[in-house]
Amino acid sequence: MNAALSVLVLAGAVLLWVPPGVGRRDRLRSLLAAPGEGGRSWPTRRATGPPGTARRRVEAGLGGLAAFLVLGAGLPAALVGLGLAAGLDRLLRQSGAPPSEADSLARDLPVACDLLAVCLAAGTPVGAAVAAVGESVPGPLGDRLVEVGALYRLGAAPSRAWAGAPPPVDALARTVVRAGESGSAVVPALQRLAGDLRSAGRSRTEAAVQRAGVWVLAPLGLCFLPAFLCLGVVPMVLGIAGAVFG
Repeated sequence: MNAALSVLVLAGAVLLWVPPGVGRRDRLRSLLAAPGEGGRSWPTRRATGPPGTARRRVEAGLGGLAAFLVLGAGLPAALVGLGLAAGLDRLLRQSGAPPSEADSLARDLPVACDLLAVCLAAGTPVGAAVAAVGESVPGPLGDRLVEVGALYRLGAAPSRAWAGAPPPVDALARTVVRAGESGSAVVPALQRLAGDLRSAGRSRTEAAVQRAGVWVLAPLGLCFLPAFLCLGVVPMVLGIAGAVFG
């Protein structure tokens, strides 16, 4: 009976869950759609906020209830169910949140550095190269690079054109401005910067995977902790108490 009810609860959770690949499928459809107007336009990212609070809590509660029923509906099962519900609520809240502007800049910046290095190696002026890369990179990074290229065309100094660049674009700004002031070769510096940014991105990804592993093992620890206390700690405490007070 408990197993059948658990299956029904899990089926309800699956029906309520919106897979994170929906946004990617919408983006793919927009890329494959036949252009109806002249000119090039980049697909815009849909503003998808985190799932509704009530719906997220219902999904997390269903998962915790399923674990509670599968484990026998006892006190340890209740603890595991509560822990699993809290973990699912946190996971759904994080997975449904749209990426911040800083995350978008960090994701697109290595590609922009490579493109800018290629343009400069081909002999393109800095302002025209920055503007061309800005038109080729979607998102907030492309908009900022287009603004910088426009300032170059207006005759602004490199330090003025790159002023106010937010992290991590400020690393690109320092590289280009330093090369322009010192007369050093900017292409190798841009290639090194792209490699450093990719290494930093891999480090952040590995750290996120390790944190996810801790969250995955948390319900298992909550499941085994009561058994360890009942079978290992409690008999030892009772034996010591019997020897002392007996």
